[in-house]
Amino acid sequence: MKVSLEWLSDFVDLPADRSPAQLAHDLTLTTVEVENVVEIDNDVVLEIDNKSLTNRPDLWGHYGIAREFAVIYGLPLRPLPSAERPRAVDGLIGTLDPALCRRFTAVEFTVDGACDTPRYIQDRLRRIGESTIGLCVDLSNYVMFTVGQPTHVYDRDRLTPPLSVGGADAGTALELLNGHKAQLTGATPVVRDDSTPVAVAGVMGSEATAVDAAGRRFLLEAATFLPGPVRRATQRLGLRTEASARYEKGLDTQRVDQAVDLFLHLLREAVPGTDISGMQDVTLEPTERAEVVLTREFLDRRIGEALETSELHRTLSALGFDAEIDDTTLRVTAPTWRSTGDITLAHDILEEVARIHGYDRLPRTRTNVALHPVRSLNRMPVDRAIREVLAHRSGLQEVITYPWPPEHLVAAVGFPAEQTVRFEGGPAPDRGSLRPSLVPGLLEAVATNLRHTSEFGVFEIGTVFAAGPLQPYQGRYEPLPRMGKALGFALVGEDGPVLFRRAKGILELIVRHAHLDRLLWARGGDAVWADSTAQLAVTSGETPVGTLALLPPRVRRSAGIDGVQVACLELDLGPLHRHASRHNTFRPIPELPDADFDLSVVVADEVAWEQIEKSVREVDEAIFAVSYIGEFRDGWVPDGHRSLTLRVTLRSRTTTFTSESIGTVRAAVVETLHRELGARLR
Repeated sequence: MKVSLEWLSDFVDLPADRSPAQLAHDLTLTTVEVENVVEIDNDVVLEIDNKSLTNRPDLWGHYGIAREFAVIYGLPLRPLPSAERPRAVDGLIGTLDPALCRRFTAVEFTVDGACDTPRYIQDRLRRIGESTIGLCVDLSNYVMFTVGQPTHVYDRDRLTPPLSVGGADAGTALELLNGHKAQLTGATPVVRDDSTPVAVAGVMGSEATAVDAAGRRFLLEAATFLPGPVRRATQRLGLRTEASARYEKGLDTQRVDQAVDLFLHLLREAVPGTDISGMQDVTLEPTERAEVVLTREFLDRRIGEALETSELHRTLSALGFDAEIDDTTLRVTAPTWRSTGDITLAHDILEEVARIHGYDRLPRTRTNVALHPVRSLNRMPVDRAIREVLAHRSGLQEVITYPWPPEHLVAAVGFPAEQTVRFEGGPAPDRGSLRPSLVPGLLEAVATNLRHTSEFGVFEIGTVFAAGPLQPYQGRYEPLPRMGKALGFALVGEDGPVLFRRAKGILELIVRHAHLDRLLWARGGDAVWADSTAQLAVTSGETPVGTLALLPPRVRRSAGIDGVQVACLELDLGPLHRHASRHNTFRPIPELPDADFDLSVVVADEVAWEQIEKSVREVDEAIFAVSYIGEFRDGWVPDGHRSLTLRVTLRSRTTTFTSESIGTVRAAVVETLHRELGARLR
């Protein structure tokens, strides 16, 4: 935006001891960024960066900039000219859509359109880059660049009042003043007369109602259009104008009075005896003055010193604010031109006071900062860490289910409807309960995907709503259920034991790669949805956190799952914690090859793999890993026993293994398993 210093001199006497460059510097320090200072004829024009006044609609005109200079230098600000208003009439304004327009004023007048625009107005418009067209258009532009309120003049003989504001009819075409043929939609705000659109509201008028030198009767429009619809219209049309740029910032309704008064004053000054026959003014929602309350302590602490009450009064009053100030509190009422979104918070008042006081006058304080080395482990919440592991390492697909699963599945996993959290307005008659468990949703997802494949795995991390008494919300408002984050996954296939072991392996994978505190598991559990013969209870320390199990036939039938086995895990993430840190130690890559051997032993069913692995690892320090290969039952294997195959991996950093040394370790492993666990070679 360009600002003429000569234009500003109509409203404030700028200090003679400050050069134009110094004026620009002072304005940049306190208000907006002046990019350039240009001398044109006998005037100086300041080029202001538009981005620096985006949130200041009051500065999009010379009068707003003059107010800033007046405050900066403590000078009086001269008021805008007033004008005698014409008589009130009806019939100029029709219906106004409150979603598009808050105020609309129309003034009807008669003047010779061929009259010349006053020379000083032409010169000032030219200096800020605006061409002159004719008296009515020049005065309209001059008013906009003075007070920041766009106005528009129609040829009264080319339209039929009343003027209304609303959405356009879809498919309507409108040729605008710049020759652009706009295709309007139902969302485009338009001003229309009795029969047709005459302008895109807040953007540009139509060519059909444009004024020219032959015109005699005219209609002035000064309106307050809402910023959102104007902004969207400019984006759809690919057209931004000086008017739309101002409407998009949010204008107050009271500024219409300034624009009308100035236009009528200039019109009578340019053409004395002009016939101004009537005016109609409709205000749907006047702009309310914003109120902000803040404490002196808040202000003083952030400025760094206690400012005198007289300075606070002087600053805020010069900016147009009303302020009630005592020893502890400031109650500030903003002017309407700062109340359309600019002033809303205590920090906004702080900024006004500090910038006029002078940022360079604020006390300087040396800041002492203690820096400590921090080990960054890219920490993330437990649920996010587990999700990363499952999505990238386990081969499972993540699903997101609704929190209101079918009630027959909720009952199948041990929660009758009357024990769950019920809510009104469920999406279906059988979906009126919030899930107390992730298992019902996983069952539904499994049944749905069985149409496509018979072997897959899915997981979900989501909120569950615990059954039982409701809990107060911060001691107020309505009671709410206890909510927690849970993990659930389901593995689907034909071999139940294989699925069970794989599920246990995935749980171990989660603990290892998500860096969780150690989880323990033991046989048994009380989950209703679990098969009592294939169930592990998972604990974190002494706290039960979940269950890993196969689904019994009863639960699978309830979900419509036929012909496959399902292993399922549900884990309460609330009690789980990730390690605060970990200490890595360097282990060089072995230079010598590993060696391994397989063993197949017959062992009792009650002997757990954990016992076998522990016993084997303690046999010899050369044993690096013990891996499960598989197991076999039936046939020649005695009842209550299984044939278990395991692989023992040996690693040494000093010697190469020979068949003799491998055989020695193998014999020791067999002897240990037989002595401690009653196992024998197959």
